[in-house]
Amino acid sequence: MRYLLIFLITLSTFAQNQIVGSRSYIHLEQVNGVWWFVDADGEKFISTGMNHINHRIRFADYNKAFWAEQFGEDIIRNNSINFRAQSEIKNWMRQIVKDHENYGFNTIAFHRPMYLPDTYFNELGIYFLGKIKMGEIHAGRVKRSQSKFPDVFSEAFKIQAENVARAYCSKHANSKYLIGYTYDDLPSYSFEEYNRKIKYEGHKGGLLFHPWITDIINQDGNSKGKQLWISVLKQHYSSAEAAAKNYNLAINSWEAFQTVSFWEIPSDKAQWQKDQTAMLKYIVSAWHEVNRNAIRKFDSNHLILGDKISCHGKGHPDWVYQVVGNYVDVLLIQDYDFFNPQHLNKLKKLHTLSNKPILNGDHSYSYTVPEMRKAKGIPVANFDEVGEAYYTYLRGISNLPFMLGWHNCGYMEQWQGSQPDQTGKEQTGFFNPFGLPRMEALEKVKTANTNCAKWHNEAGQNDFVFSKLKRYKYAKK
Repeated sequence: MRYLLIFLITLSTFAQNQIVGSRSYIHLEQVNGVWWFVDADGEKFISTGMNHINHRIRFADYNKAFWAEQFGEDIIRNNSINFRAQSEIKNWMRQIVKDHENYGFNTIAFHRPMYLPDTYFNELGIYFLGKIKMGEIHAGRVKRSQSKFPDVFSEAFKIQAENVARAYCSKHANSKYLIGYTYDDLPSYSFEEYNRKIKYEGHKGGLLFHPWITDIINQDGNSKGKQLWISVLKQHYSSAEAAAKNYNLAINSWEAFQTVSFWEIPSDKAQWQKDQTAMLKYIVSAWHEVNRNAIRKFDSNHLILGDKISCHGKGHPDWVYQVVGNYVDVLLIQDYDFFNPQHLNKLKKLHTLSNKPILNGDHSYSYTVPEMRKAKGIPVANFDEVGEAYYTYLRGISNLPFMLGWHNCGYMEQWQGSQPDQTGKEQTGFFNPFGLPRMEALEKVKTANTNCAKWHNEAGQNDFVFSKLKRYKYAKK
């Protein structure tokens, strides 16, 4: 009887604990209902990091001479960063790791140069996210580069994905400190998110075709992607004539649709949106399936996090998280908010939809110093409030059993005189451009980072404490 009791207790414990990935590398474990990253040594951890390790910020006109003196003069060549200066680049990386570890951060986050020799992070003993670029799927960047979305149904894309995975994953298959692989930033997955974005950016007309669809269905010939589009139309229309009528096409057979290489905006826009959503589900599924298969061909050891998905405002429709959840081990999101009941409910919903633990991979609170025009992040009144908001947010999400951490949107401040991104705002951070730590914020940040694993160990057992801060409105400069 005693042995039976021990067996049943062991069986019950095993049933409560779920493992995703290889125990010989960083993997996931659900222990008593709480999800954790766990490294090869059995250490459970919550991932905390700082985004935007950026050579344009570290080596801007106003501070490049300072950092060249610290890291070595060869790091600057022809007035710009020299990634071939291996010794000097490693000096920079050691400084990055020192800044992280001094304040309780344990992970090198998503936003960093692709050219950094990230295998060196294994020697430095810090967790990091892998970056693998299979293609560009952010509509704005596709447009600005005058390129096209990848045809995820083509043999050419499969070969390209495998070539990229071979080059990157082969050298990381045995990386002890690699958490897992990420793809693109803020993907344009859905019709709704795309049309909201172009309207925000100044589009004055009506709804547009999603460009990922048109880049596939406007191809000449009868490609696999076009066949899928025609299959969608067959499901949604009673006949070829009915589909042709809605799309203002002078054709009367399904075979004739194979010859169409330009699609008009249809008459029934509600049905058109349904057509596009169905096609985008195929596209997003294929994107993730091809990428995952390519990675697994060269690395079966590490986790897959996929694209960093924007959840701001209305974000994407529910189907996106349901589809993505089929292919990733961790749902990687970007969502800016104070820790409040609305944000709490959103995180719970995303977890339910994806059925995956979540890492908020980009989010911050910011104070605009006099040397900046306007900082990225949720504005607060001073650095003390930055620290307070950070502490409250990390404590709050640590009380959710499915949350795996948060990577702050900002490491080093970007002052006027450097190149801002497409938003026109400067990057916020916890250090000024000469490496001076903003201690008014970092004291609370370090306390939160130090305590988050303890908080997470008690996830679901404590009451939530919500932020009392509000967005700060700066006077116009």
